[in-house]
Amino acid sequence: MRITNQISNNTLINTLARHQSQLDETQNQLGTGLKMSRPSDEPSAAANNMYFRSRVHELDQFMGNVNEGKARLQLVDGQLERVTEILQRVRVLTVQASNGIYQGDKGFELEVAIGKEINELLKATVDIANTRDATGRYLFGGFTIDRPPFEAVEAKMKGLKGIEVQDQIIGVEYRGDIGDQLREIERGEYMGVNVAGNKAFWGTNMSITANKDSSEYSATSDQKFKIDGVEISVAVGDSLDDIIDKINSSPLDVKASKLGSDNITLSSTSPHQIWLEDADGGTVLRDIGLVEVNYSEPPTNYAKDATVAGNSIFDVMIQLRNDLTAKDQERISGRDLGDIDMALENILRHRSIVGAKMNRMEEHAKRIDFDKSFMAELLAKNEAIDFPETIMNLKWLETIHQSALQVGSKVIKPTLMDFLR
Repeated sequence: MRITNQISNNTLINTLARHQSQLDETQNQLGTGLKMSRPSDEPSAAANNMYFRSRVHELDQFMGNVNEGKARLQLVDGQLERVTEILQRVRVLTVQASNGIYQGDKGFELEVAIGKEINELLKATVDIANTRDATGRYLFGGFTIDRPPFEAVEAKMKGLKGIEVQDQIIGVEYRGDIGDQLREIERGEYMGVNVAGNKAFWGTNMSITANKDSSEYSATSDQKFKIDGVEISVAVGDSLDDIIDKINSSPLDVKASKLGSDNITLSSTSPHQIWLEDADGGTVLRDIGLVEVNYSEPPTNYAKDATVAGNSIFDVMIQLRNDLTAKDQERISGRDLGDIDMALENILRHRSIVGAKMNRMEEHAKRIDFDKSFMAELLAKNEAIDFPETIMNLKWLETIHQSALQVGSKVIKPTLMDFLR
């Protein structure tokens, strides 16, 4: 093959251009600190970079959810702590009133003072139950965050010795729901950050007994109903015994039984207000006498002729105040003191649940920090250059480029123009 001057010149020029391109690429890497300037440089590495970056952003969002959820749980625990202190004070007053050591005017003055204090503690408890967070959302209403979850009913009452007392709370109704506010703390992993008011502010176990003969009941179609938000399916032909079995085998703090052979009774195994709903157009709970025929939203939809027993924390305090007014020391020292202890135990149980969730949040935050550091390290290894190695490559490219220029000055032959000069 004949090697001409033109071939030698072109080869040299191509070599110099390649060196210059490599120098530019290396200088750009040193300037940006990145291996790639565009995805097409290394498609597989670019795909990994996209995953690492999206994962880091995802972990940042999860950390924000964890921090917000932990702050909300801390607020809930703080309010429940205040209720705990109130109930402990009510218990002290109950024990003091049940002793019966004071008689006559001194005893009357003591009972009046205790009654007034309990009434103020009752109002304070209602205020706590209607607490809002920094954004104005109510804490204890479940999904109901735009209105107070508890509504106090007040009226004038007669106190000791017929003294009329104004602005006495005679009842407190729950207007929230049983919604569990969830925060996503990892892909597909959620944690509740609230306690519904029908659980946190309930004092005693509850029971609902239907006043309807359901011994011959048979479901006429496939239906569904909910107890405390748990859906239970009923098949066509199911009897009352079948429904009771399905309730008792469901993950509920409610057990069903029969009163005699005709009536169904629901009883809570932990203090809370039982939530009953017929779902998807079903009529099971109405047909067996637990829910009102003219259906209304829970919790005010119990059948009018059903026997409902169970007290909220507010009912327990109202009951104690009324027994003080009636000077019924037997009830004060027996039923009232027992109900207060049960209400206090329920509050402490929910506080322990909230505390366990906060501990889990803290541990999960540590895990997120570790995962984020690991992802950042992988991202750096995948897209960042090794500065010492890149500087060494740059020096090497500069050296061979200078050598190529020196060789080229000798390889390129003189042209006719050089002779004419």
